[in-house]
Amino acid sequence: MNDLTGCPDEARLAAERLSGSPASWRLVVGRRGGEAVWQVTGPGMDVALKTGPGPAAAVVARETAALEAMRSAGVPATAYGKTTHHGCTQGMAWLIRPWLAGPTTWEVFQPIRDGQPDSHERALNAAVDLCMSVGSMHWYGWVHGDLQPHHSLHTDGGPVQLIGCSWSWARDLPPSDVHVGGLAHLLSPELAAASIAAARPAITSQRDEVYALAAGLWWAATGQFPLDYQAAAIDPHAFAARVLRQMIADRRFKIATTDVWPAFTTVLRTVLTAEATRRPTAMQLAQQLRSIHGVV
Repeated sequence: MNDLTGCPDEARLAAERLSGSPASWRLVVGRRGGEAVWQVTGPGMDVALKTGPGPAAAVVARETAALEAMRSAGVPATAYGKTTHHGCTQGMAWLIRPWLAGPTTWEVFQPIRDGQPDSHERALNAAVDLCMSVGSMHWYGWVHGDLQPHHSLHTDGGPVQLIGCSWSWARDLPPSDVHVGGLAHLLSPELAAASIAAARPAITSQRDEVYALAAGLWWAATGQFPLDYQAAAIDPHAFAARVLRQMIADRRFKIATTDVWPAFTTVLRTVLTAEATRRPTAMQLAQQLRSIHGVV
């Protein structure tokens, strides 16, 4: 068992009631003073337990609220939310959901990044499935708010499941005032501008999300962010996130060039260079990617 220091007894007991006994624990994500995620494996089922102490408690609590609202709305991309358990004790919020078996989009694209032959069809199918799952979420009136290739799981027999939903929003759950748009490297210029403005909340629109979707797929395929930091002589890791968002808002960076899978990255480039009003929907992007099926 991994060190469970800081895991509330109430949450531990709830996880082990669901997983069955004996249960084994594996720390998947550990952030000092922040969120932690465990995989709890037992004879009954595998579950994921997320805890958030102090300020992180509000983030975990908001994810719980988002999953409950999406469950009521019937959003297929978060169907696992039908069987979540949660609580708050001693200043710490916790959330338990089923452990989702299946690779992330990032993992599906690993053979592409490794230059392995005969890996394009599986990656392309995964990209189409992801776009359709995001498009379905949008159809239900929801925005994920933090799309990236590590937050999507390709499970068997159903739509791609989207995790990391703390910043998801819809009419029934307004955007959070503390959210700044997600990972800076995947932000559309207009969302980057909103994230550094004084007005709150900075609202991630569906158009912003399609930009993040294309940027995340570019990252997954190439291993590089789509913004051409090298041409601008910028080391993105040398700047605070707020400064980087300001540069993105100022359109300091062009979209990079790549020789990785031209048929695929050319479609993504079209999305990333289009004005916001001319971006396709997630469903339209799925169709555009589907049209290159079999083309390497």
